[in-house]
Amino acid sequence: MATTSKFSGVLQLIDLDDFITPSLECVKPIQIEKPKAVSGAAKIRIGDDGSYSEVQKDGTATTLKKASITLNDCLACSGCITSAESVLIGLQSNAEFLKVCETIRNGSEDRSFDHIVVSISHQPILSFAAKFNVSPLEARSKLSGLFRQLGASHVYDLTLAAEVGLLECGKDFVEKYRTASTNKKTLPVIASACPGWVCYAEKTHGDWILPFVSEVKSSQQIAGSIIKDMIPAVLGSNPSRVAHVSVMPCFDKKLEASRGDFFNEETGTHDVDMVITSVEVEEMLDQMGIAFNDLKSGHIDPLSEAEDTSVLVVPPGGGSGGYAEHVLRYAAKELHGIEVGSVTFQQVKNSDMREATVERDGEVLLRIAIANGFRNIQNLVQRMKRKKCTYDYVEVMACPSGCLNGGAQLRPESNSEVKMQLAAVQTLQSSLPERSAAADDSLTKHILDKWTVEESQEKLRTSYHAVVKSATLLDKW
Repeated sequence: MATTSKFSGVLQLIDLDDFITPSLECVKPIQIEKPKAVSGAAKIRIGDDGSYSEVQKDGTATTLKKASITLNDCLACSGCITSAESVLIGLQSNAEFLKVCETIRNGSEDRSFDHIVVSISHQPILSFAAKFNVSPLEARSKLSGLFRQLGASHVYDLTLAAEVGLLECGKDFVEKYRTASTNKKTLPVIASACPGWVCYAEKTHGDWILPFVSEVKSSQQIAGSIIKDMIPAVLGSNPSRVAHVSVMPCFDKKLEASRGDFFNEETGTHDVDMVITSVEVEEMLDQMGIAFNDLKSGHIDPLSEAEDTSVLVVPPGGGSGGYAEHVLRYAAKELHGIEVGSVTFQQVKNSDMREATVERDGEVLLRIAIANGFRNIQNLVQRMKRKKCTYDYVEVMACPSGCLNGGAQLRPESNSEVKMQLAAVQTLQSSLPERSAAADDSLTKHILDKWTVEESQEKLRTSYHAVVKSATLLDKW
């Protein structure tokens, strides 16, 4: 599987080969157990199976362990993902997903999981709908049918998780805004739903910028919290035996799922065990020899008793989750008692940098922005450093045009049709019914009323950490 260049631009180093040079000390040193001292030099022997052994002069041999690097190790590294990122994917691949499905179907005694639960983001649904010329509802149904055919016990979309996340983002912003008071030391609040942006912020700007980053989990991770909290009991299992697989529009989501912050020590499981992307689903279909349009339909399960799964709804405010628009509406009401009608974000310099304001009697009360793409992210950070940023909240996404244009969305055969494909996806997004998140709505109350304040904090919020730069080997010589 060719995955090079699929991670977002903020995480990639370009013009590299795959030879790993000792420019940085490895963050995951392998402990080598030294054999009993034997006089004379040892030799390294390579076996027919590719294994390595250290052979002493007296003929005794010790098998050497292979180094293992995962995406979680990558998050702890002070560098960025290189052109060898395909090595790092590990268990986060469609091939591994199919292996898990096979072990469950065959009832293998050494299987890691007993059940598979899948959650599908709406961006991959729209990507398949646009490429294969079907309705979004039909595309969602066919994707559900595929995963059920492969052995999934339940298939969900992210409607409920997205709405819960938006509500929490609104609360988080209002809390920080009130704390900032007149000096605005913690403004703007920057959305944390994009793992590419978060990883870049942790590694490049660290402690300086992290206080500005929202602590609210993305809808992927909130879905993981809900599913691992509710579904194991339904299946008569425990969380560590239920594989939660998320279908996402970008490879960066694999990094997010691998974070140690999203591992539950008590249950011994991640909120999201595996992420597969739109292009990887298409690769699976090619490997299986199945045309997407020939897939049988499958239903979508409700996560809440109030959820209507006969429709596919999206949050207002664009294809990346609607964070900026929701925060604008929520904050205008909570902070200033203003009910906002229609919201229009005006372009600033380029189509990926837009802003909207809430005004009263000519006074700007709130200034909210959307910044997509690395160029706009860099400009935003520089303005913040110079204390010239006037925004109160910024929805940041690493990919130009946001999540609908994620790096792992389906692409047409010809590069000349890329813009047309994106336009088709955006048109489908705008054709879907929108649904605003509301705290008193029966859909979200079903979930939120289950949790105490402490449980909500644990399941809906997280923390981020500066990655300390490693010393180079040259510094140590």
